[in-house]
Amino acid sequence: MGSLFNIINIPFGAMIRWFNEITGNYLIALLLFAIVVKLVMAPLAIKQQKNQIKQAKLRPLEMAIRRRYSGRNDKVTQQKVQQEVMELYQQEGYSPFSGCLPLLIQFPIIISLYQIIRKPLTYICSISAEGVNAIIGKLQSFGMFADKTVETLAEDQISLVNAVKGLTDVQFAEIAMIENVDKIADINLTVFGVLDLAQTPSFGNISWLWLIPVITFVTSFLGMRISRKFQPQPATQQSEDAAASMKMMDITMPLMSVFFTFMFSGAIGVYWIYQNVLNVIQTVIIAKIMPIPPCSEEDIRAAEKQLAGKGGKNKKRELDPNRPKPRSLHHIDDDDEDVPPSPAEADKEEEAGKEAPASPDAPKLKDDEQGKYRNK
Repeated sequence: MGSLFNIINIPFGAMIRWFNEITGNYLIALLLFAIVVKLVMAPLAIKQQKNQIKQAKLRPLEMAIRRRYSGRNDKVTQQKVQQEVMELYQQEGYSPFSGCLPLLIQFPIIISLYQIIRKPLTYICSISAEGVNAIIGKLQSFGMFADKTVETLAEDQISLVNAVKGLTDVQFAEIAMIENVDKIADINLTVFGVLDLAQTPSFGNISWLWLIPVITFVTSFLGMRISRKFQPQPATQQSEDAAASMKMMDITMPLMSVFFTFMFSGAIGVYWIYQNVLNVIQTVIIAKIMPIPPCSEEDIRAAEKQLAGKGGKNKKRELDPNRPKPRSLHHIDDDDEDVPPSPAEADKEEEAGKEAPASPDAPKLKDDEQGKYRNK
């Protein structure tokens, strides 16, 4: 798995190193890196937007199908609704799971990015794993990081940067033979002289680092609210519980981001802030260029008429034209006289015709006057 992530980590790490060399500021280097990553992943965001547009165009038909069965919550009816919706998707060539592919592709990239930021000695300074372990061993021999293991420090190397930069000349001479160790001095993790991004915010120690969790919460909260405005409308009307869940998510998700910023170094939190801001900018730009069509009441009514027309045609094709039309059980149809009588009814009508006396007003036939037809 490590070699798989190295395919992404090595070139991206070289990119951060290059940005850090030309700017001389690790904070700006992270910003430029976040912008490049967002541009690289823009095609996936565009593909996801196209998928949402296609879904939005089918929404009137989907809502018309759901309205047809509104008020019926039994299991059979709900299965019928889902079946018709899936048939609609298949006819239009839309897959509701196609939007998951861009997310699946982004997932390993996101993991890789955090590895790069957490391991500047490995991916920015190009120090080997043996060299990193040697540096950690020397720092611990100097009385630093006594409460942490080598494995923990090797996974989160940001704290090692300032530790190495704070060594005396005599101490640094003991690690000077490690390849590329001199590049650590080029990484500047201090912002405005007061904010050390190598440190981790602490609940028990209020400092300038608390700005990172606060800004993370604000950008995450606003980002979710703004992004939801550009998302397609749900196919079904949300219940009060669903609406309450959405509001709760608007709070819990940013709070989770804040919680993680208290677990990692400040550099991770800053990158998280960059991503939140860039996500909002990307969402707004794509939504303006490729807007998602709204679903109005007129669109739903037109879709209902369209479905009714298709249903009528399908029923006509299914009926046998030679099959006699059955009598209605609820009312007398206007064309019931076209239905042939049953054999029993035919016999009764024949007997009634024989027994019925001739009408006195009926005109006499010519043959009757001549006595050719007489009753016997």
